[in-house]
Parts: sequence; structure tokens; C-alpha cells
Amino acid sequence: MVKSLMKKWKADVYCLQETKISKDLEAMAKQLWSCRIEKLICWEELAAVRTLCEGPWITCGDFNTNRTMGERRGGNRISYVMSDFSRWIEEMELHDPHLNGGKFSWFRGINHPSAARLDRFLYSMEWEEKFKNIGQKLLPRVLSDHCPILLESGNWEQKMSNFKFENWWLKVEGFTNLIQSWWNEFLVEGCPDYRLNIKLRMLKQKLKEWSKSNFGELTSKKNSLLEELEEIDLIQETRELTEDEVVIRATIVVELEELAKNEELKWRQKSRVLWLKQGDNNTRFFQRMATAHRRINTIDRLIDRGEVVEDPAEIRNTMINFYKELYTESEEWRPSFDLMECPTISQEENDWMQRPFTESEVLQCLQLCDGDKAPGPDGYTMSFFKSCWGIVKEDLMLTIQNFHQNEIFEKSFNATFLALIPKKLGAEELKDFRPISLIGEVYKIISKLITGRLKTVMGKLVDVHQMSFLKGRQIMDAALIANELVDSRIKQKIPGILFINGNSEGFFQSQRGLRQGDPLSPFLFLLVMEGLNHMIRKANVNGWIKGFKAQSQGNRDNEVGITHLLYADDT
Repeated sequence: MVKSLMKKWKADVYCLQETKISKDLEAMAKQLWSCRIEKLICWEELAAVRTLCEGPWITCGDFNTNRTMGERRGGNRISYVMSDFSRWIEEMELHDPHLNGGKFSWFRGINHPSAARLDRFLYSMEWEEKFKNIGQKLLPRVLSDHCPILLESGNWEQKMSNFKFENWWLKVEGFTNLIQSWWNEFLVEGCPDYRLNIKLRMLKQKLKEWSKSNFGELTSKKNSLLEELEEIDLIQETRELTEDEVVIRATIVVELEELAKNEELKWRQKSRVLWLKQGDNNTRFFQRMATAHRRINTIDRLIDRGEVVEDPAEIRNTMINFYKELYTESEEWRPSFDLMECPTISQEENDWMQRPFTESEVLQCLQLCDGDKAPGPDGYTMSFFKSCWGIVKEDLMLTIQNFHQNEIFEKSFNATFLALIPKKLGAEELKDFRPISLIGEVYKIISKLITGRLKTVMGKLVDVHQMSFLKGRQIMDAALIANELVDSRIKQKIPGILFINGNSEGFFQSQRGLRQGDPLSPFLFLLVMEGLNHMIRKANVNGWIKGFKAQSQGNRDNEVGITHLLYADDT
């Protein structure tokens, strides 16, 4: 195939590149063509081969079966063989990556009336941990009735990773004392929010250097200690250890235990499996969950306006342009309505809402925050602010008080990472991804403080027909009412129509919309919807629109007119 490509391109210079890895990869390649024995026996043999191979493992070829109905043209049922094959893959703990470039790898007949996906790569979690961003891609079929499949890895440009505070650092002896000494060294002039922002940035650099010099990679340090332990154990087989060697061995064991705990904490934070606590040697489980999350959330292929985009640079540009357009305001028109018609709170409640934030209020807010949640652009977790409260308290309180008095703070505190979470498996269009906002911890604290106060008065500001985000109200009530209305109209045999109107690569300014992930967003949304609620009611009173007439058990005396229903982001 290489020879034919050389002839086709007629290049003057050919470069062959040999890929090397730092450590030999112990694996076994098996080639299976026409397997004449039963498929189950064949897979059992492969499983037996797997037990002989330690470390990363991969198998590939024509397995002569597909896994789902969608992997065969005209497939209409799941056979026993398909179920057995999928079960075997799960038992072997192998991953079957998405196939790019097409649905089928095998074709037969004139105009390809028969087609199926028979060929695939399957690899272990260890393989995926060693080779990042793995994908398989169909190549053009030339002579065979099977398409060649290319296994790709690491086609995304590796940029310098963003700073992320590791919660396991807090377990290191003397860590908070170290933070205290660094924090006292930072002498910054300016307004409180500027000082806090610069101090947090300077602390990032200190933490990066400290982590690199004292720990480096946890895994590499652990392997180094294991090698030292192995050397001492080999000596012990030939003679008794000296007192110094006994002490050295005991020290290594203690260090290994500490590293194992830290490694578990590290992978737990990455895995986002927050319901399972550390301490039960769950490191391997956390690693696999983190790897699975990375695989599911990796976007290596998009469909933009009907065209397939696979180049990493084009994918980035497509995503950036999409969200720039989505969050850019294109219209200047604003609806207007009389605010005097809206419900209000009392002057006493207003004074209570606007009182200065106290230290106890901020501390209580911190205690309610989950310290393991994903960090935002600042890279810090809430665990840092909880554990180092005595150190950062003064600067943080001055920043919050300055915000209360002047209603402004550093722009960088308001920066957001948009994390795209697929709504379904195999998501390929941007509409199939949910943008979740990862906000900085300082903004999150201020947002939660405001949310805590708003929560006490929202019931007075929002109509009783708004069903979501408020304590004591059930979002399903609106859905049940809508169902009853449709059922009532069907029974009346009156024609009707039901309308439901639901609505760190590039940097851009957001001019509209609310951030999903911001604690304040649900309440802001309710207040905006309350304005829409009053506009619709006014239109009904003035006769511009007509409500939906519903009867109770066919009794016209109990007829009710409903103009609209409000629940979550649907109207």
C-alpha cells in the first residue's frame, strides 16, 4: 500500500519515521483469519492468550460477527452470537472504540447490498492509559471485500496543561504551613480583589515548582521505591539485613503506603466518582473511571452543517465559532413591561438582603460546598479554601466586602470554562453536547452567598405557577397538568395544536444566556421567566391571546382557562 501511494504522489523526498517508546511494550499480536472452530471456542482461546500477557493488550481483525443491529445493513434482531460477543468483550474488560469514516467495514455483492462491521480493534484499559486519544478509522477499500482499518493515537496537539490543585497535597505533612509562609511573602498593592487574584496566581507557580521538585510523577516515584525495596529483599535472601538496612526498608514501606494513599486521592479527584470514599484501595477503579470519562468526553469528530470534521484544528475552530455565535447578542430590541405589576418584597426584607456579608456567613457557605468538584479557570478546588481558610480569610473577606460596596470584582474571577458533556453516546453534532460552566472558586463563593439570601424571598417574587428550582414545588406538576389538558382536549374532540418552546480553547465575551453550573443561574432564570409570565397574562387580559379551555369531568361550569405552563426552561 505504501508503494502505491508513493507512485500516486510522485514526491521527490520520502521520510520514514520510526516511533519509539521509553519502555518496551510487552504484548502479543495474534492474527485470526478464517476461524474454522466455533466462535465461542475461538474467543476462549483468545482469553487464554490474554492471561499469558501482562500489561497493555490489543487484539484486532475480522471477528466475523457484529455487536448491534446498526452494525449490519438491514439488521433487525440481536442474535445469540452478537450477545455472546458483547459479553466476551465486557468480561475481557476490552474497549471497542468508535469507528470513524463510515459504519461498515465489509461489503459484498453488486452495489454492496450486504454490508456489516466485522473488523475492529479491541484494547485493554492499560493500553488506553499508555496511548492517549485512540481512535480507529476506515481506509479506502481496494481489492478486498474488507476495508483496512487504521488505529490512530495522540493526534491531538498536547498543550501545556492548566493548573489544577490536587486535594491530596493537603495530606502532606507541613503543607498548610508552607502555604502560610508563601502567602505572607506575597506583597501586592492595589484593591482587595486585585490583590487576591495576584496572590492566587503567584501561589499557583509556587505549587507547581513544589510539586515537581518534591513528588514529580507519583507513579514514577512509586516504581523507584519498589525497585529499592526489591533490591533489599534480594539481599535478604542471601543474608540477614543490617540494622541500617532494616531501617531503610521500613522507611521505604512507610513512603510506599503514603504514596499509595496520595495516588488514590489523586485518581479519585480525577475520576469524579465522589460517592465512593478513599481508603479501600480503590485506586485502580478510580483510574479506570477517569480514563472512561476522558474517552467519552473526547471529541475527535464533528458533523458541522452536514460535513464531517476530523482535523483537530478545524474541530477547535468549529466549536469556538459555534459558541461565539451562540453567546453573542444579535438583537438590540428589548420587551418592556410595568414592573409595578410584579410582586415585591418588603423594605425590611430588602434591607436584610442587602446587609454586608459576615465572616460566619462566608464560612458556613464554604462548609456547604463540595471540595471535590471540578475546578474552574483558577484551578483551585473548594477544599483548598476550606483547609486554608485561616490563611486566605483576610484577603477573601476584603474582596467580598469590596464587591458588596462597589458591585465589581476582577474580571478574571468571572471567567468560565465551558465543558462539553455529550448528551448521548456517539454524539457528533454540537447540539448533542451540553455546555457546563466551570466557574472559579471566588466567584462561586460570592454566587452562593447571594443565592443563599435570594432563596429566602424567591417564593414571594415568583408566581405560584412556576414549578422549578423552589423548595416545596414539584417540576412534574406542570408536565402532569399539560398531559391532562391534552387528554381533556382529545375527549372534547376539538382540534388543537400544542406549541412547546424550550429553549480552554478560544476566548470570547458572553453577551447573553445563563451559565449552567452557576449556583445563581436558576434564580436569575426564574426572575426573567416571571417577566414573561406577566406579559403573557397581560396579553390574555387584553384579549390578544386565548387560553386553553379545560373541563373537569365534562362539566362546563368547572371550565378553567390556562394560557401557559412554566417548568424549568420550557414554557
